[in-house]
Amino acid sequence: MSSGGIGTTHYQNTINDNRMTDLQNSTTPPLAYSECYALAYLTDIPQDVEKYGFCKTLAVRREVIHIKHIFTEVFVRKTIDIQKYLDEIGWSLFDYMKYMTNRLRKVHYFSREYINNINEIVKADRDRFFFPTIQLYNGLNCVIALDFDGVVTESSFYELYKLCIDRCKTEICSANPEIKSSWFEVRNLALPNKINSCKGKIKKISKLIELNQKNDCVFYIDNEKEYLEFAWLFGIQTYIYENKQIKYFSLKSK
Repeated sequence: MSSGGIGTTHYQNTINDNRMTDLQNSTTPPLAYSECYALAYLTDIPQDVEKYGFCKTLAVRREVIHIKHIFTEVFVRKTIDIQKYLDEIGWSLFDYMKYMTNRLRKVHYFSREYINNINEIVKADRDRFFFPTIQLYNGLNCVIALDFDGVVTESSFYELYKLCIDRCKTEICSANPEIKSSWFEVRNLALPNKINSCKGKIKKISKLIELNQKNDCVFYIDNEKEYLEFAWLFGIQTYIYENKQIKYFSLKSK
């Protein structure tokens, strides 16, 4: 070994000895591991780690937690009779679990190119305002699904409708089979990307499920809880329109 190598080793050992002495002489009680972990866990993450795909990782984590909450209510707390909902649409429990398994698989295929504010992805509550949530998912394949009667038809929703059209791909999903593009045109409202004018409740629910299978995330606004309950149980992001406001909707009991 060269003399340069011996000198480097001696220098490193001296640094380690000094560090040990500093620790021994310190009067500050050391933090327990659990305290350090609680203080540091997913907080103040430097944005430059986005280049390693950390944004996608945190977005996937966020959606997996959402599915965990659904399963907790259905299978652990048993606050929801899932079979009642499945019977209404002709699904078995196996059909439901297959669908939710594929939903988990879909989440893990989020784009690696997705980039957003890392700390916002971590700390943003699901019941935050609707449009900031849409912004949080910008870069993923998302769609806003709007009910027609009682939501889009309300004059108080017109300005919100325009924001939906401006911010994200937007589709109508309604149990009303008679929606025409002319309804939007006579009111000088931009046409949605698609009008899913379904005949009846079951076909509307089936269309919502289909939208969730095709997109990374579906943000669904309705004024009727019976549809929102179905949508939430199938992993869709659900919002109720009431009192002229868009509010987060959930069946989560705690």
